[in-house]
Amino acid sequence: MMTRDIIHLSSYNRRRLPKTGSTLVSLRVAALSIWLVFPSGHWPGASSVAFAQQSPATPSSALAKADAVMSDITANVLKADGATDARQRLAFLDAAHAGMTQLKSWVAADSVEAKTALSRLASDGIDADSLVSASISALQEQMKGRIADPEQRTEMRVRIMELIEALSLPELQVAALGGYAALVAKGDKPNAISLMEKAADRVDLIKDETAKNAALNTLAQTATIIDPQMSSVLADKAISRMWPTRMRGYARYDLALRILAGKQIDGKPVSGAATDAIVAQSAGALKKDDLESALLWALAINPEDSEARKKAIDNVADLAVSEGKLEWMPVLATSLADNSDQEDLIEKIVKQRIEAGRGLDAAKLAEYLPESALRAELDFTLATVFAKNDLTKMADASYANGNAVLAGLSDPERGVAVVAAAESAISLQRLDDALALVQELRAAKDGGNTIANLAKSLADADRVKDAETLLPFLQGGNDRDKAVAGIARVKAREGDIAAAQSALEIIANSRDRGRVQSELARTLAKKGETDDAKSVALSIQDTEFRIEALLRLASVANDSKGNGDFDALVGEAVKVAAGEDKKDSRDKGYLKIVEVLTDARKTDAAKQLIDRIADEKIKARAASMIGKRAALDGFGGEALTYLASFSGAADDETLKADVLVAAAANPAMLKFASVQARTLKDHMLRVRTARAIAEANFRSLDVRNLGWGKGSPVDYLAMQQAPKLQAAAEATPAAAFSDGRLTLARQEGRMSLPETYTYSDISVRAGMVRENVPLPQPGHAAVTLANLSPYSDKFMEDLAAGNTGLSFAAEAQGIPYPRIIVIQSGVYTLGSLASELDAGDGFPLVTRENDVVTLRAPVLVAEGATLILSGQEAATYRLSATAGSFISVAGTLYVQDTTVTSWDEVTGTPRYSDKEKRHVFRPYIIGWSNSRLMIGGSVLDALGYAAPKSFGLAFSAGPKTVAQRISGARAPTGIVVDNFFHNFEYGFYSYEADDVSLVGNEYRDNVLYAIDPHDRSHRLLIALNTAYDTKAKHGIIVSREVNFSWIVGNVSHTNAGSGFMIDRNSVDNFIYANVAFDNNQDGLTLFESSCNLAVGNRFFDNKRAGIKIRNSWDVGVHENILENNAQDAIHGYISNLRASPANALRDFEFDPYLPLTTFAASGNRIHGNGGGIKVDGTSGFSLSGNDYLNQVGRLIDGDGRAMEGHMLRFNERESVLITSTVCRPKRPEAYSCRFRDAGFFNGDGQSAIFAEDALTDTCTNVSNSVQYENFNGTGGRS
Repeated sequence: MMTRDIIHLSSYNRRRLPKTGSTLVSLRVAALSIWLVFPSGHWPGASSVAFAQQSPATPSSALAKADAVMSDITANVLKADGATDARQRLAFLDAAHAGMTQLKSWVAADSVEAKTALSRLASDGIDADSLVSASISALQEQMKGRIADPEQRTEMRVRIMELIEALSLPELQVAALGGYAALVAKGDKPNAISLMEKAADRVDLIKDETAKNAALNTLAQTATIIDPQMSSVLADKAISRMWPTRMRGYARYDLALRILAGKQIDGKPVSGAATDAIVAQSAGALKKDDLESALLWALAINPEDSEARKKAIDNVADLAVSEGKLEWMPVLATSLADNSDQEDLIEKIVKQRIEAGRGLDAAKLAEYLPESALRAELDFTLATVFAKNDLTKMADASYANGNAVLAGLSDPERGVAVVAAAESAISLQRLDDALALVQELRAAKDGGNTIANLAKSLADADRVKDAETLLPFLQGGNDRDKAVAGIARVKAREGDIAAAQSALEIIANSRDRGRVQSELARTLAKKGETDDAKSVALSIQDTEFRIEALLRLASVANDSKGNGDFDALVGEAVKVAAGEDKKDSRDKGYLKIVEVLTDARKTDAAKQLIDRIADEKIKARAASMIGKRAALDGFGGEALTYLASFSGAADDETLKADVLVAAAANPAMLKFASVQARTLKDHMLRVRTARAIAEANFRSLDVRNLGWGKGSPVDYLAMQQAPKLQAAAEATPAAAFSDGRLTLARQEGRMSLPETYTYSDISVRAGMVRENVPLPQPGHAAVTLANLSPYSDKFMEDLAAGNTGLSFAAEAQGIPYPRIIVIQSGVYTLGSLASELDAGDGFPLVTRENDVVTLRAPVLVAEGATLILSGQEAATYRLSATAGSFISVAGTLYVQDTTVTSWDEVTGTPRYSDKEKRHVFRPYIIGWSNSRLMIGGSVLDALGYAAPKSFGLAFSAGPKTVAQRISGARAPTGIVVDNFFHNFEYGFYSYEADDVSLVGNEYRDNVLYAIDPHDRSHRLLIALNTAYDTKAKHGIIVSREVNFSWIVGNVSHTNAGSGFMIDRNSVDNFIYANVAFDNNQDGLTLFESSCNLAVGNRFFDNKRAGIKIRNSWDVGVHENILENNAQDAIHGYISNLRASPANALRDFEFDPYLPLTTFAASGNRIHGNGGGIKVDGTSGFSLSGNDYLNQVGRLIDGDGRAMEGHMLRFNERESVLITSTVCRPKRPEAYSCRFRDAGFFNGDGQSAIFAEDALTDTCTNVSNSVQYENFNGTGGRS
């Protein structure tokens, strides 16, 4: 036997392994794990010797040969055991192993003698694994010494790993890897962590549960060498996999003793100290708020003294939970050896996290529980919580988990879980599932209440017959009353008065009676049976429902113009409220009455009633109702002043928001509402308010009655690819007037938008993101070097500032190629990575403190993997700017109901930017090819800087090195809805992205652009967003072949550039029902972008034009409101960009253009602008039915000034077409317009502007033409 290796079992194994005797495997595992981690022998250094160097001689007979080899093996083992020189020891072991190999070869040839020899050796504890184990021990002992030769070190490491792989049993491999990790931990911690991860993977191959627990405990103990602290991620991961609870508790005890080794209490080591003395140490640390020390001492209490240990740990848990010390939750969840005690502790923490709104924490902790009634109950509770928060996929997963546990339970445990299962099924509207449990509910505690809830839910779902089948199971009392009332209300609502009256005869509870009577009274009133309705209302005993019933009758009377009845019924309701003894109930009654009065426009009576309300907050709510009515009538300022006079409104911004939304319903108040909304401090309230204002604006501007649209962007791919319609050629109408430069002709026709035209659903809300967020699932997440990931290539390129995108992470980590986190598979939350990844060299890559998760390294989410940033886990996610962090996604990213911000760890603030700081690094989020980014209901603050693909939030095809290797790579896509984007470099950027929905977001103080989809991005939905205060350029711009997209219902104001811009050959875009005001440039700018429709928009108070069209043809401008813009309402012109200083840096090969402009303008309201319609160098334009009022300058200016009178005379009653007299261009050949192909431009006259037999497609080279004069005369306009 190799006595130096085969030594005593650890205290853990002695206490917990079966008492039937140790197997050979257990001895070998013990040998490796204990010697390698805590060696008792010492050998000098040695070099490797190949196994086959000393093969034994082969005697003549089979038996003699086998015996001789066996004798040599035994002799060599004994020599190795006694050797003092490692080189000799390895040589003897190699010789023994060579003999073992020889015997095995003979066994393979059916040698019975060799098989007997192997069996005899095994009975003495000698086999291949024991020899390999001994060789590993010798090599690792040698590695403890100083080895100067790097090649020798590498050779030894390679051989150790080869030897480990040669071990036949996973138990042995785990022990060997753990021991090797402990050996290298001091000098190479990342390698030690990698070895531990490999060891953890091998644990799954161990079949015997006892051996598996022993291996995991060995890894946990080894973890204290690599990371000697109680919160060791390595230890947590090992212990969490142990089972049952007792194993975990003892493992924690062993770890605590190891960490406290060397400390004494009353002169005794901790392991021998009295329990009371250890408890005192924990209590003392707790008084000093030293939670870590308090927990460590509590864990050092012997699990056999379960009460003392439980009490001490409970005290620590209470403090940890109250202070949000979430990093200790994995330790607390595995701290107790008694299963019942541990379940109680986990349940307490889980419920606290649910109450705190952190359901993902609760779900993670619930996984530590066995499959018990409690586990099922908590899973069902989580399903209900997730469902209430619109987290449908999470709810479904938790519900499925609960049912899986429930299926394995039997009475009496099952009874408790059944009630939870049924309540969860009701919440998830899985009513048939709940019905299937009714028989079990009848016998369960509180089952009657659940059956009553089910009956009510069935009735509400119009399943009255199913609801009625449950009534026999309810024998009376409140449960039956609730069920009967739920059914009766539905029947009353449906007009079955007799059934409702019959139900009232058996309902005893006054509140349940009141619910039914109120519904019955309203139904009678709607039927015209007013006296009966009043009689029912006045008979209601419950004050709340009597008031409700009277007010319902009053509303019916008001709708039918019965003012006398209205006043009488409201007066009766006031009397009922005044007679209520409870102040809170009385005030709430008055509040309901105020609401009815304001709806009926009886504001004076409502104001008088407010004085009766005692509670200031309820009084302010009533004032808000009056304010909303005033705002709807156009008195927004007065409404806010009135509301501010109530003290209860000071800390409730929702009241002000309600007034502003009401004001926005009046188009004259839109600007007031938008400007005031920006003063709201609550970010998400402001986002909701801005969207509601945008929706109100959209409703007023929906001139084509297109509504909210339908489907998703990808559904419109077929429309984009539809075959071209064969439209009748438009003949050039006969000229009515010409000044020698332009020709005016009468024409028929206007814009022809097909009745079936629509766009993607703009009503999408953050709920669509929420409902798709999955519950976390295990996969593989690890740390690697950035240069090993092709997704990092883009960020290793040199930037203008002389660094790379990864320089900042490299500098923070102190290594040339920084470590990055790679989520290879599975579904992870960002916070969970704090407990998945070891800190490594003292630099934690993800930390979690209280309600904040901080990322301190780049993260890559690989294709097929998912990362979640959720308010169900943390309120705030900080992406460290100091540490160079960012999030790169090739898979799926969810950001849901939370805050994501850059974080400067030096200043302790977000890293804000402006035009001067654009090149300073800030974290960002980028989605690559095949990615899907789903972002909803969140605040995203201070991200992005001026470097490629690093603008803040980017959807980009690539990287090139990856895309070239991927067959059929998909364009990045996603949904970004109801978020606040603040101080980004670009609030949104895309490159070759498709089918992205940007809906209902607020963009504020962004540096260069708010929204900037770019380069061949298609089918984008940009709707109901609010973009303002962009510092450098435009609010919303699409540029460079961004085609087939919809810009609908957005509000863009007070930006440095234009409100909206269509740029660089972006075609087939529908700009509809948007608003732009107070921008420093235009409301809408179309530069070098043909085939676009601007319909039903409102552009006013901008400092340049309402709509500016440059070098763009086939542009439709219809039914827009263009008011009070400083320059022209519409300005169409051509420009020589090559001669313009503003375009000095433009690459004309990459961004070509043609100096050609045509447009059609019809049905526009042109009021109070600096000018009306101005044209400079346009080849032609058509006008029809435009309304001019209070214009400051010329109504028609530029080239068309001479024909102003003629155009206006005809424009009042028929369409006119103005074309260039000297030169009509040829329509450009390399040009496609799906709008025109689909017939959207039929009849607008623009086709008649072109001459198919023309020799030029711009006319800028034809002397005396308006095109030539404008293109060459001034050097171009910008």
